[in-house]
Amino acid sequence: MPLKVTFPTQLTVICGGNPKLSTMKKQALFVLVLICAIFACKKSNSGSGYHVTASIGGKGKAFNFTEPIGVIEKTGQAITSLYITGILDTIKGESIQIQLSCYTDKGIVPGTYTDTAADYIMQAIYSADEDHTFYAGTMVASYSESAGTPVKNHLKIVITAIDDKSARGTFSGDLLPDGSPGTTPVAMTNGDFYANVE
Repeated sequence: MPLKVTFPTQLTVICGGNPKLSTMKKQALFVLVLICAIFACKKSNSGSGYHVTASIGGKGKAFNFTEPIGVIEKTGQAITSLYITGILDTIKGESIQIQLSCYTDKGIVPGTYTDTAADYIMQAIYSADEDHTFYAGTMVASYSESAGTPVKNHLKIVITAIDDKSARGTFSGDLLPDGSPGTTPVAMTNGDFYANVE
């Protein structure tokens, strides 16, 4: 069955001219290309325990068509970026991506991260299909605050374990259609991931 992965075009609008986010766009595109390459080599989830699950709008979803794909980036010994992607349906293009990047030497270690943290940029992208994409994270929160419609439930990622081999954690927050301030949020709750990282 062919894999259908779409890169959300709205990310360009959300990121604007911020150089940190321009880098994040490039990293996200790199991750998607890497996912396609890795996906071609992997079959269905083999019972490893790796998973990405979440309730989106009150509906439980298991993004485990294949083993979730995790990618880390390091500066020296510090893990500075984490990308987790889970695919639910390759025909519709239903998938979820969780991204967390640190722009200091603090790195990403076990702990709680929110989209209001100063030294981190984070994002969740839920693609229901190729026409409906929802966003949460640093830029959505910032733009919503500027528009006078602050996000009620900010994106929160809790890293419970991370190293050069795997990452485990939870996530939650309000997703906005196309990342547009003032739109009706969709609740993302009970998010949980455990992924091999490369």
